[in-house]
Amino acid sequence: MVRSCFNHNVAKSKARTVKKMFELITNYKDNEEKPYDLADATLRNYFNNGKINDLAIKIWNHLDRIKFEQAINRASDDARTTLATSIKNGRYTTKRVDRGTVAHVCTDLFIGIIDEAAGQIAPKNKKSFPRTDRESKIDIRTGQHQTIEYIKDKNVIRVDGVDHPISPELADGGSSMTSELPYKSALYEIYTVKLGKKINNQNMKQEAPKNIVSHFDRQQRDFNDAAWYEHSLRDTVADFDNQFSLLKQDAYDGIEETYYNDEYGTNGMKRLREVQDKIITITLDLSNLKNIDNILSNNIKKGLCHLMVNDKLIKSWVDINED
Repeated sequence: MVRSCFNHNVAKSKARTVKKMFELITNYKDNEEKPYDLADATLRNYFNNGKINDLAIKIWNHLDRIKFEQAINRASDDARTTLATSIKNGRYTTKRVDRGTVAHVCTDLFIGIIDEAAGQIAPKNKKSFPRTDRESKIDIRTGQHQTIEYIKDKNVIRVDGVDHPISPELADGGSSMTSELPYKSALYEIYTVKLGKKINNQNMKQEAPKNIVSHFDRQQRDFNDAAWYEHSLRDTVADFDNQFSLLKQDAYDGIEETYYNDEYGTNGMKRLREVQDKIITITLDLSNLKNIDNILSNNIKKGLCHLMVNDKLIKSWVDINED
């Protein structure tokens, strides 16, 4: 469906189409490895069988809708009309879709597919992720509103009495996310050193004692809470990516001294515990996200530590000098 919106050089090749779609829906720095830089045969296989779970896991933390939506918007009137008709005929969404809205709707669908393939939402929840136009996003700058608060029982951000729905909290999807996520590998390293035997995704339940398994489950819940915070607000809050980067940098600056405490040696469990104890005491006020009351819980703050691992701000809980 989307191929009609790309130029002929891209659209004539299944491999180039797939690569272009993932280039547009993600945001990587020039020096970062891009998981979609793959052989044409592999990319064609993604196009033909639609099974993108492995790739979705790798790119999930780099999702960014802006370039993809802009690319669809730049397509010709005929291409956008054709795409809108295909989406309606296929009954892929219950939203109104026409030439004017198709870029937004198509972007929602693509992100929903990636979210589901990465294990971040259950299939039944895919249609319940509301997306908002960039023009209607909440402006969270100080002084713009009298009140901005998160109402948990309604799962909305209430701005001056007006409710803005956000995506539901992630179902307990930890078990469905693969061991490839860096934060999980960093946790397995902790357990391996502590227990004196190799712990990984395959043998965790069989080889690790119950207290370690329980610790791992708690860390996954904290990660999911932080991931929900990131992805639910991205489509609700203006300038989110910049503000979230400021939040993570503020958090890292606050825990950096604790993280590099030499007294912990290779005791990764203690280092992680001390860092998480520290982060819940920090007032994170560098980012304008501070202006949303009642949403940045202690669990989300702890989960930010795992997002920092995924972002490579933190390389290891065991070896702080790891290259």
